[in-house]
Amino acid sequence: MLHTSAPSVDPATEAPAEIPTTETPTPETPAAGSPAGESSTAVPNGHLRLTSVLASGLPAEVGTPDEPRRYTVPAVFSRQVGPREKAYLEDPSTARRLAADGHPGVELRVSDRRLLIGNTTLAELRDGLASRIAAVLREMGDAMAQEQTRLDDERSERLVHEQERAAAVTALAADIRFD
Repeated sequence: MLHTSAPSVDPATEAPAEIPTTETPTPETPAAGSPAGESSTAVPNGHLRLTSVLASGLPAEVGTPDEPRRYTVPAVFSRQVGPREKAYLEDPSTARRLAADGHPGVELRVSDRRLLIGNTTLAELRDGLASRIAAVLREMGDAMAQEQTRLDDERSERLVHEQERAAAVTALAADIRFD
């Protein structure tokens, strides 16, 4: 059952405050006190994830006889979204993947720390779309972590090569005698 009330406001920012949701522990949201790494689908630290639906951002008609057939659902990210993450989520190929998984027409758009999930419903999210979006976020995080590891390895190799080169030049210079 959906309860509607006036959205709460964060007095510090005068922006709508997040309305907490009651979540059943899942691999993406472990129960309090559970180690996050117990499941193979757990979200690694640093990976972007969604924490809740921002109920105050839903159309006022949701839960009434006038509820729109499809609408935009705002979900809150666990942290600020990076430019590469934003590009990945908003890329048309991501929407095509969701469509291939049985969610045609769903659109993803990043707005600050929110993911605007367009052309959907709360029921569709509950019935599988939320899990699929969480999987997309995990896959994206894994791919970006692998890319970062590759870049870090290349940087380390360049640093070692530069250190070896500098040592060789220093040794060669030390061997020079002006007798």
